[in-house]
Amino acid sequence: MVNKNRSNYKGEHILAAGVRTNTDTWETGINNNVLIIGPSGAGKTRGYVRPNIENGNESLIVSDTKGNLYRALAPSLKRRGYKVAKINFNDLAGGYGYNPLDYIRYDPEKGTYSEQDILSLTSALIPLTSLKDPYWDYAARQYLQVLIPYVLEALPESEHTLEYVSKLAPLMGTPGFRQLINELAMLKPNGTTLMRYNAASVITRAEKMDASIRGILSTNLDPLCFDDALALYSKPEKLDFASLGREKTAVFLTISDIDRSLDKLAVIFVMQAIQTLCREADACPDSCLPVPVRIYLDDFATNATIPNFDNIISVIRSREIYVSIVLQSIAQLDTLYGTSAAQTIINNCDQMVYLGGQDIATAEYISKKTNKPLHSILCMPLDKAYVFVRGRTPVFGNKYVPEPEPRSKVDEPDRTGRGTDRFAETPEPAPEMATA
Repeated sequence: MVNKNRSNYKGEHILAAGVRTNTDTWETGINNNVLIIGPSGAGKTRGYVRPNIENGNESLIVSDTKGNLYRALAPSLKRRGYKVAKINFNDLAGGYGYNPLDYIRYDPEKGTYSEQDILSLTSALIPLTSLKDPYWDYAARQYLQVLIPYVLEALPESEHTLEYVSKLAPLMGTPGFRQLINELAMLKPNGTTLMRYNAASVITRAEKMDASIRGILSTNLDPLCFDDALALYSKPEKLDFASLGREKTAVFLTISDIDRSLDKLAVIFVMQAIQTLCREADACPDSCLPVPVRIYLDDFATNATIPNFDNIISVIRSREIYVSIVLQSIAQLDTLYGTSAAQTIINNCDQMVYLGGQDIATAEYISKKTNKPLHSILCMPLDKAYVFVRGRTPVFGNKYVPEPEPRSKVDEPDRTGRGTDRFAETPEPAPEMATA
């Protein structure tokens, strides 16, 4: 029976000054995915991410460059009844632990590990560096799809980490590793390792090719296996991703804005969290999480991609999982995901806030959406923003200012949870370029 009580999903989401949207997707008919575009210093974090964390009622996963949001907001979130956790990818000595191999499911009846989870993890660990010639990356993934289940099936639980995957990588294709596989085959003839090894064994026979592939493996794994990272994998206190959909929880992922070497690990964290939450939602009677979850992907387009993110963002709406993607330009998405996938990601964000900028391609996109001249988009005043919501007239107005704002009667949210609706207004025209 479908749960008709929607009180957990009602709330307001701040997009600009005086512009808030209702978060109950059953009432609005749109999804809660939001795309925020603006250059450095435009107010993406200060005027969007922070105020919505302060005013929201969802569980949260927040990418938190430099850790400023955690320091500022953790105390107030705890007072509001949130469980607050921090995983520090900048200083791995502090916060909760995280081990990607912990989230690969095991089927005790079959005695095998989930191939789907292994494939997802290998795709994140070895992203495609070239869309035109992906062969070598795919081959390296095949090797990794042997190493990960071997670690899980053959080694003690204390060694189920990327450290031991990395230690085994140089042995792939050697007689010594074939002996290890033969020994495991006697114990687990139907195991995941043997199945994946048979698929990869054709490549290992070509010596020069094998050496190149092992080099790609080392390039991708070695940066994740230094001392602090190894300590992160073995920490006893780790998050239960599924619990975010049952109780209000705020998870802050501290990511360095200078050293991007661990972006890949943060991306894997987000990917595995989404996968776990989707499965948790599917197990609920109404196929949606009792507590909605919003993921703030601030500084989203860096040097790592979430595998199949264009597909993921298309299916999470019904499960009450939302993403807020914070970018400097649309070109960043194109570079990482390719034009087709990037457009799919954009199309699945029913709400968009444009905070200005100098990127021509992004300004041309906004120009077409607003039917305004390109120069008027490029010359937007610094305190203005365009707000787009699917099916509504765009709003051109002031950016949200985090200081307390005087509220007129028309701006008061109604008590049904629908919030203020200003999208029926005719947008103020963008300023034209001044002439001499």
